[in-house]
Amino acid sequence: MKLLSHSTIIAALLCGTTAHADVTAQQVWDNWTEQMAVYGQGFTTGGEDMSGDTLTISDVKIEMSDDEAAVLAELGDIVLTENGDGTVSITVPDEYPITLDITPDNGDPSAVNLSVRQSGMVLTVAGEPEAMVYDISADSYAISIDSLEGQAAKEVTITDAVIALIDLSGTYSVRDDNLTRIAYAFNVGALDLDVKFSETSGGGIVEGNGDIADLAMFANIAAPIDMDMNADVPPFADGLAIEGGYTFGALAYSFNFDIDQDAGSGSATADGGELAVSFDVDGASYIGETRGIEASILIPNEVPFPLEASLAKYGFDFQIPLSQGEDGPRDARIAFNFTDFAISDTLWNLGDPANILPRDPVTIALGVDAQVTPFFDFLDPEQQEAVMMSDVPGELNGVQITELTVRGAGAEITGDGAFTFDNTDLETFDGLPRPEGQVNFAINGVNGLVDKLIQMGLIPEDQAMMPRMALGMFATPVGDDMLTSTIEVNGEGHVLANGQRLR
Repeated sequence: MKLLSHSTIIAALLCGTTAHADVTAQQVWDNWTEQMAVYGQGFTTGGEDMSGDTLTISDVKIEMSDDEAAVLAELGDIVLTENGDGTVSITVPDEYPITLDITPDNGDPSAVNLSVRQSGMVLTVAGEPEAMVYDISADSYAISIDSLEGQAAKEVTITDAVIALIDLSGTYSVRDDNLTRIAYAFNVGALDLDVKFSETSGGGIVEGNGDIADLAMFANIAAPIDMDMNADVPPFADGLAIEGGYTFGALAYSFNFDIDQDAGSGSATADGGELAVSFDVDGASYIGETRGIEASILIPNEVPFPLEASLAKYGFDFQIPLSQGEDGPRDARIAFNFTDFAISDTLWNLGDPANILPRDPVTIALGVDAQVTPFFDFLDPEQQEAVMMSDVPGELNGVQITELTVRGAGAEITGDGAFTFDNTDLETFDGLPRPEGQVNFAINGVNGLVDKLIQMGLIPEDQAMMPRMALGMFATPVGDDMLTSTIEVNGEGHVLANGQRLR
């Protein structure tokens, strides 16, 4: 929850609007201070002065703190100017300092001195007092670490540490009805990260650089009015809901280090990807994918050649219901893919110098959909005790295998299938609901793979008999080293493999 509150505060500091409505400078400033109060933080100022259509807030400071850290941002003077068309323009200093004081439970305190620098920034606000929309654009917005103090300075000397957003634009809005609703969307032409630091007591250095193109971020937050951000149990049952994510284009990272007579370097690139997250009283969702990944690492003292790998894509999709709902069973999903993972021939030669195995890329992918019936609303504090006391918090009603792929080294296993579950029959399968349905497999090249592993000496020939016999029991030949298998559970609770009863 602290991360949520801090992120919202930072977004609020960046924002203003182009929509036409009617707000005054004082109303905009009051809106800022009210938001900070909701999140348990606040402004301190040297004073407010309204002169004509301009409100000047002098010596503005923002403080945020928890048990181990405190942040102080000294913005200086903020000027809010009424434009005569119902909008307000905001001017903030082009540069201001931020101090981060860290007081860990164990260890000596440290301080990090940062600076915010921005150029070409335009902030405007429009809307209505109860529903303001902020609009922002900037040629650049950068945060840098200028110096360290305390324990951190004894360990590390910073030469360069800056993250910069180039060609930034976006909107941020706040409105109240029965909930406080916050929405923001930002587009960044390029994100650039540069880091270089050295050991204070030695000559070791670490350098890193990261570049991301076409970054787009969004979030929508609904929260109870006057929500306690420090509450032990987030108030999802009272309407708290969060969704957000990002997409990105071409990405590139690189690093090198030389510490304690050990040195290395590496780089990674990707074509793009996305992430989306949502969490509310009804359920949670976490979905992401990255495409076109290539990586290389060189650590000469450990391995005298580069370690190189590539991956066409990897992704995940997790969706979990957290409430009973009103329309019967709820949908759930778990899926991941690890597609076309490939390593360089140099790495292959370490394990297979005779080039016996096919050097095909490796793919592992699984997708499973399910229908479940929760017995509780798991995020409702009033039901927490009942959830803890329950042996079974819900029912499994159905499962569908939408994707199953294991492929590599010349072999492949694919599958699909579906089962329903009778929760009134807990005897046939010893306390588990009785399934009914089937799963189908296609198995290609596995015998050839086993032969090659025997040839490499990785599997003794006598030990290979067991997996071959298992394949013979559960699979049917349909071609040259091609097998199929159907595992079925019928309505009587019988388990069959290719029509032959096993149970």
